[in-house]
Amino acid sequence: METIHSLGDRIRKVRKHFKLRQEEFGSKIGISANRVSEIEHGKGGTSAAVLMAVCHEFPVNSEWLLSGKGIMLLSDQKNRQMDTSIDARVAALEKQMLLFSLNDREVAEGILKVPFFSSAVPAGVPDPASSEIEEYLDMPASWAQNKKNIYALRVNGDSMIGIGIMKGDILLVEERETAKNGQVVIASVNGEVTVKTLQISNDGIVSLYPENSRYRPIAITPDTDFRIQGIVLAAIRHF
Repeated sequence: METIHSLGDRIRKVRKHFKLRQEEFGSKIGISANRVSEIEHGKGGTSAAVLMAVCHEFPVNSEWLLSGKGIMLLSDQKNRQMDTSIDARVAALEKQMLLFSLNDREVAEGILKVPFFSSAVPAGVPDPASSEIEEYLDMPASWAQNKKNIYALRVNGDSMIGIGIMKGDILLVEERETAKNGQVVIASVNGEVTVKTLQISNDGIVSLYPENSRYRPIAITPDTDFRIQGIVLAAIRHF
């Protein structure tokens, strides 16, 4: 059985199987033709939303799409005893995004082991965070966007719901000590950890902004013990 290691190659194979041009394929899954080309050539990473859209629009086996194992199309699988409705396939893909695992003796190309820290990151009122690693999550390496020092944390709170970060979501984070204006960051404020949008005014005034009108911004003053711990790359939700 053929195994296609690159996620971009698998996306290309799906597109060509259904005899679609890049603009036609992109239109069906809600992205541009240029973005389809980038994904197929392994540039810029691939979001969970794109993978879900592929499984939503085409009868693609989500396990094959993530790992390259098995058969590409659900209709090609013999003696399958599973519900192939859109809702069931999307739910299966969501589950595999968090629970997809490898044999300990296997090293699959394109899979990244991400340390998952046990304490939740507050998206509301900050609480102390622990550095204890609870487990390692297996995720497509493309989700890391070619970044190094990647880790995962769970969100606790609702202060970032305005940009789609919900309580219980798992955040994929690049460990960094610097960030740009407008980036979503994991930050330590007086020893407590939170996730917020970094805002830097023209005058150099720094604040951490919630994406929920119920909460107030956190002003960073010269007396504040403030450190950026990482940049949020993606939020992953498990239904």
